[in-house]
Amino acid sequence: MKKVYCDISATTPTNHEVVDLMATIQKNFFGNPSSIHKYGQESHAIIEKSRIQVADALNCHQEEIIFTGSGTEANNIALQGFIEPKDHIISTSYEHPSVSNVLKSLKKNKGASLSLVKPDKDGKINPKSIKSLISEKTKLISVMLVNNELGSINDIKKISEISKNKNIILHVDAVQCVGKIPINLNDLRIDLMSLSGHKFYGPKGVGALFIRKGINLKTIIDGGGQELNLRPGTENISGIAGLGLAISKACKNIVNNIQYVKNLENIFIEKLNQYNIEYILHIEDRLPGVLTIGFPGIDGQSLLIALDLKGIAASFGSACSSGTTKASKILLDSGISEDLAKSTLRISFGKIHSKEDILYVAEQLDNIIKRLKK
Repeated sequence: MKKVYCDISATTPTNHEVVDLMATIQKNFFGNPSSIHKYGQESHAIIEKSRIQVADALNCHQEEIIFTGSGTEANNIALQGFIEPKDHIISTSYEHPSVSNVLKSLKKNKGASLSLVKPDKDGKINPKSIKSLISEKTKLISVMLVNNELGSINDIKKISEISKNKNIILHVDAVQCVGKIPINLNDLRIDLMSLSGHKFYGPKGVGALFIRKGINLKTIIDGGGQELNLRPGTENISGIAGLGLAISKACKNIVNNIQYVKNLENIFIEKLNQYNIEYILHIEDRLPGVLTIGFPGIDGQSLLIALDLKGIAASFGSACSSGTTKASKILLDSGISEDLAKSTLRISFGKIHSKEDILYVAEQLDNIIKRLKK
């Protein structure tokens, strides 16, 4: 049976060159990067090379990058390290839990006040809505660049202009889109930005945080002084090296990759039309390769399971609680009806896919939907 992994938005397979590099480092470079002897300095050099690779990919300074254990940890370091008691924060209703749960914790434990903006029907956050919520106590705006469920791309440049005019710090969770669309931090006036290696064909368990010069964060983890004393602990040398190589490769070929993935999208949509499959593509302006697609009258969970039995991995934008299928809050907040939300899957393609893969997915969707309708 053919297997096609169409859940690129959840995680990506690790690039083979990245795997080889990490294996070589694990075998040959074991020194503690904080040690002054040759073994330690060899490991330290690997980390600094990776820091340069990340900075080059994002067009920022290498000293503005620290390495973390994940995108979640990067978000925690940024938000908990900046917010003081009673500060006002503006964010969105559809942030990843690594942001939304931290904000709830800051509200509970630090007395921070929180204002949330819901997305428009196009899945985007209206910058005017953010501007209208700004007060004298507003210290931070946190908005994800691309929503992980919808694939919608927010106008971070406009939001950053608003934040700069009001002298407010802007944090951006860019985990979903680094390495998939160009990001120029010299152009985007973001102050803090989180990313994670496993989203751009790098390893799991390693991320990074961009901290613009002049932004001071408090240490939230006690320990040694590694990574500007913001992420203490002996560094994951091979993981950091893998992240550096992965982001370098992803961003170097980003224009070609975008075009390739868009072509796959077009092939997929054409086949759905040829099969006369009834579908609704919820978001038009979206991250390449991310299709949040509803199939009216079809139970999304049943469709997901049927696809899995045919070797196709996708994602169901809902959660089950006590045996009851609940519509995704993100979809509902975007104005999608509850019935349609329950019929919606997220199918995400990437550079690993071939035309044959896409044709197989469309064919199986046709067969399964016809069977489910019977």
